[in-house]
Amino acid sequence: MRALLAAFLVVSSFLATSHAGATIKIGFAHVFSGPMATFGEVARQGVELAVKEINSTGGIKGQTIEVFYADTAAKPDVGVKAIQKLVTEDQVDIVIGLVSSAVAVAATPLMQELRCPLIVTHAMAEEVTGSKCNPWVFRITWNLDQCFKASAALANSLGAKKWAALGPDYGFGQDSWKYFQKYLSALGTFSFEKGEFVPMATSDWKPIIKKLENSGADGIMTSLWGNNLRDFLRQAQEEQFFAKRQVLCVVGGSVEIFTALGFLDMPQGVWFGTPYWYESFENPYNDKFVESYKSLSSSRIPPSYAAYQSYAAVKMLKGAIEKAGSSERAAIAKALSGLTVTDLPVGSTTFRAGDHQAIFDLSFGRTSGRIAKGFKRIRGLDPIRIFLGQEVSPPVSETGCSMTPLN
Repeated sequence: MRALLAAFLVVSSFLATSHAGATIKIGFAHVFSGPMATFGEVARQGVELAVKEINSTGGIKGQTIEVFYADTAAKPDVGVKAIQKLVTEDQVDIVIGLVSSAVAVAATPLMQELRCPLIVTHAMAEEVTGSKCNPWVFRITWNLDQCFKASAALANSLGAKKWAALGPDYGFGQDSWKYFQKYLSALGTFSFEKGEFVPMATSDWKPIIKKLENSGADGIMTSLWGNNLRDFLRQAQEEQFFAKRQVLCVVGGSVEIFTALGFLDMPQGVWFGTPYWYESFENPYNDKFVESYKSLSSSRIPPSYAAYQSYAAVKMLKGAIEKAGSSERAAIAKALSGLTVTDLPVGSTTFRAGDHQAIFDLSFGRTSGRIAKGFKRIRGLDPIRIFLGQEVSPPVSETGCSMTPLN
């Protein structure tokens, strides 16, 4: 019996030691195919940079990180299957990613069924940290309330009184216009034209530009992004559209857009919003992140918000595991709730315990006549306005979230 007990203790000690040095598995679910594939690849670089930094310094409490990738194709059914495979077959400890709001909304209740934490890096749908919130799901990017409360505050300072909208013809486009009107109306007297919502496949923007001109609006709020925004900006610049009105690209502050247009084709005097702009923050963590990211390619392109949010999600995971002392799924989820990490490029970031929405400072900037800091191929933003996360985040009581305890 003593011999058997001794053998058991040896095995138990070995298993405990093995677990302490086990790999932490991240499932990275993003869009890697179709017209948005570039966005996913940029996000992948952010994850890989964070993992490289952490693993090169000994990992997290002795555990190194391994990443498993899955393509959501930005489609809910594909995304759900991809996440299920990551959790049930690859046995990941956490899922990070998702750019499509439709995918994120479908995935949010799924994570509670799978009992696996999820950090949403890009999708803005309110339901994720609102009516569908649950103890397994967190969001590192801004939501619609944060984005449009800040957008409205900026718009209120621009002098335009008649606003029109241009957005993609799906939920995000219509919701953006609804939230913009809600928050701007609370600040003063404004008039609003009927929104123009266009298919993602649109290539000829001149008829749309003409409609916006004929509306008589002196302010344009556009929620276009990606290739749509790039093409609209280029064609609108040719039509001298920006000379007579204020234009606010609420989610357009992406390095990919600026690089695609270059210094000459990017119009001057247009406002861009973003959850992260690399010129906005002066601190050693941002300096290190920018330089490390630029070293990934010979072109030395600075990081976009897609890269930053994926990078930040991994850093939040690190903070959670250090706080919990465990990489077990439930322990990670419990530790993420209410977690604050201070050494991020944007500064202090908190997953608010009441709804798991990240609270951090947001950037809006106007394209200027100068070149961007450290990268001569694009326009810099000047001025840049920072909106404090606490000031643009509605209280949990207004989000529709009723967080249940983790059991």
